Amino acid sequence: MLRKNSIFIKILVLMLSGILVISLLLTLASSTISERILLNQVVKNASANMNHVKDELLNYNDQVVNTMLQISSSSEFRNYITKPANTPQEQINLVMSLGKYIDLYKDYLSPEKSHIIVSALPGLGGRHYSSNALKWDKIPQDIVSTYMTEDSKIPNRIRYNSSPDLFVETVPYDNYIFATKPLVHSGTGWMYGYAAVVMDEQNIYRKYSPYISEGIHISLISSDGTILSSSRKDSISKKNTTLLSLAGQVSEQGGVWSDSEDKQTYISYYLPEFNAYLLEEIDQLAAFAPLYRISTEILTVISVVLLVTMPFVYSLSRRITRPLSQLVKTMQTSKGDNLKFHPLKEGDSYETNVLTKAYNRMIREIDQYTDKLVYEQQERRKADLNALQMQINPHFLYNTLSSIKYLAKMHRTDEVDQTIDSLISMLQSTLGSTEDMVTVETEIETLKHYVFINRIRYGEQIGVHYEIAEDCSQLLVPKLIIQPFVENAFFHAFPGTASGNIHIFIRRLEERLMIEIMDDGVGMSSTVEQINEKKKHHLSGIGVNNVHARIQLLFGADYGVQIESEAGYGTAIKITLPVTQSVEQMNN
Repeated sequence: MLRKNSIFIKILVLMLSGILVISLLLTLASSTISERILLNQVVKNASANMNHVKDELLNYNDQVVNTMLQISSSSEFRNYITKPANTPQEQINLVMSLGKYIDLYKDYLSPEKSHIIVSALPGLGGRHYSSNALKWDKIPQDIVSTYMTEDSKIPNRIRYNSSPDLFVETVPYDNYIFATKPLVHSGTGWMYGYAAVVMDEQNIYRKYSPYISEGIHISLISSDGTILSSSRKDSISKKNTTLLSLAGQVSEQGGVWSDSEDKQTYISYYLPEFNAYLLEEIDQLAAFAPLYRISTEILTVISVVLLVTMPFVYSLSRRITRPLSQLVKTMQTSKGDNLKFHPLKEGDSYETNVLTKAYNRMIREIDQYTDKLVYEQQERRKADLNALQMQINPHFLYNTLSSIKYLAKMHRTDEVDQTIDSLISMLQSTLGSTEDMVTVETEIETLKHYVFINRIRYGEQIGVHYEIAEDCSQLLVPKLIIQPFVENAFFHAFPGTASGNIHIFIRRLEERLMIEIMDDGVGMSSTVEQINEKKKHHLSGIGVNNVHARIQLLFGADYGVQIESEAGYGTAIKITLPVTQSVEQMNN
């Protein structure tokens, strides 16, 4: 059974988690490095592309500038929009003169997919000209005040603007940009009109469209936030001050800035000719989607590899920890009182070899020490039992000789002979035998000799009664464990000339042998202090203390002697022993 805190589980979890963590770190590192390298390359390419777009836009601006210069330097355009024509002939002459000029300089007056508008100032009754071949442009009256005036002044420069509805009735383009410039007389500084070049927004879009892809957007934003051109067609001609602010910040920071949290990169250039910012937005999540899909696929492959390698990792971990598991199992089964020498097979790794050798050496030394300790304990136990036995025999012999001495003084010769015979029989069964254990039957016979000797001394007023179960007669008990309590009853339970009875009960209760010695003597007081004092006096004989010590020495703390007594009712001694069968019973 595998334990959750076993070294095998720890190594298995460590190896699997290590593989998983390393794989994830490698995937994350490779993905991050790849993303960084790819982003650097994309930014490098995008910067080069943006410079190319900037050059293309400047070239296109040159065409617009040339057109404006050609118009502003032409007296034909100035005469056409400002000179009065009082007769039809004068009007025809103005038209013819302008037509010849346009035919002569048409290559300089027609930027790609665009048309020009030249007009006198609104409200002054002048004329206007449009090269729109599809429909004559209706000149807005507020074009000067709305798109050419700054701080109540009209600067003499080209301005680019975008409007969704200024020329909506005449312009054939889906989206358009128009550039305006005031027409000023070079000698007097008099502003006599303005010129406008209306361009298809596609002219601008085509400059950067080759560099548009998934997640990459390019916009041209004027200084007032109006989007002149964008890869997002729905944003053209709308104002976006947030995007303008972003473009300005990026341009001030060197032209390139990345937001690592939002995964956005921006490239921005300011084009003073357009008074606008060229801004490229790179959405890394969309632009690098294939890279992120590869990372997902790598994680899938790692998961599959992890599942495939699990059996191998399990087998390897098991092989590494098996010697340690065997060592642990052996140590668990070789403990306490069942310690045996179980040599482990040496092999496998260096560390497990060292542990195995150390364990085998330790167990060998413990085994030798245990054998020595057991032998010493057995010898000590024999010595203790012999010492305890020697405490009983002199004590009993002293009391018995005192009784014989008493009979001799009383000249009761026959009783002396009988008492000596009983003493001889007792000495033969105790001192003459080297066995520590005797049968219940032998113990009772020895006790009867002792009772006979005491009756010679104390008379017949104390009766001793025996109730021995038949299945207990051949069970083994330590020698002389009943006699000390009967002796105490004779001496202390019936003081003076009091008469009474001593009952001895022996029975078997399952795997325990119960011996009870009960007397109906004076007993002991019921108070705690008096009971302790009486017990000390009543059971102070060497033999009584010896019995309890011998039983626990032989059989352990679960066995021994219990005493119950009550003043006026007598004393009960209960001896508990394990059931021990004799050799004859075991053979039967």
